[in-house]
Amino acid sequence: MTPVQYTLAVTLPEDETLDTFYGAETSPVVGYIKHFLTTPFEHRLPLYLFGASGSGKSHLLYAACVQAQELGLTSQLLSLEDFKAWSPRILDQLEELDLVCLDNIQAIAGDISWQVAVFDLYNRMTEQGKALIIVADQAPTELGITLPDLVSRLQACTSFQLRLLGDEDKQKLLQQKARLRGMELPDEVARFLLNRQQRDIRELVQILDLLDKASIVHQRKLTIPFVKDMLSLSH
Repeated sequence: MTPVQYTLAVTLPEDETLDTFYGAETSPVVGYIKHFLTTPFEHRLPLYLFGASGSGKSHLLYAACVQAQELGLTSQLLSLEDFKAWSPRILDQLEELDLVCLDNIQAIAGDISWQVAVFDLYNRMTEQGKALIIVADQAPTELGITLPDLVSRLQACTSFQLRLLGDEDKQKLLQQKARLRGMELPDEVARFLLNRQQRDIRELVQILDLLDKASIVHQRKLTIPFVKDMLSLSH
């Protein structure tokens, strides 16, 4: 019987490409992903990226899928954070695609059936020379994965640890994203946002999008008084 296939719609953020990753010009992981997607299939190991929330892991996954599309490759991105809503059979036949990206693999640490399914997918992808990128918050031995063979496979991957940005780099990244939206984000306003709001880059970018729309509606530049007003900040 042909396994059930699931089609999951993933909306890729327009500004999250390999070239817009912060420090892309000198980033070893960006350079490696570009090489990874153009290397003959039989000459590459799966890629394993890990780091704390906000270190850019999801950006790189989205960007890898965008790059794959530009190269004419088929791809699928799945966040295992939501695995309880699916059957492990969602992974069946994914080896038919050129690139599969698995985000938040640490989520399946307590589920042996999912661990077996990921282990089997890993083997099928490598046997057929397909590209597999796996993302987690920690190194393979620290995930709590209880299937030794899966831990062994993850350890065999080409691995990169991503570091969190400091406040100065976060400010530059926020200003870069503002410029991509056609906005000028002055230093003092960027510092104000970093000091008053959550430091998570995705949340800051959501705030940036809100301010972008508000500045167009009100025909205002981004100043601290305007930001305070739009975000209902009293001081």
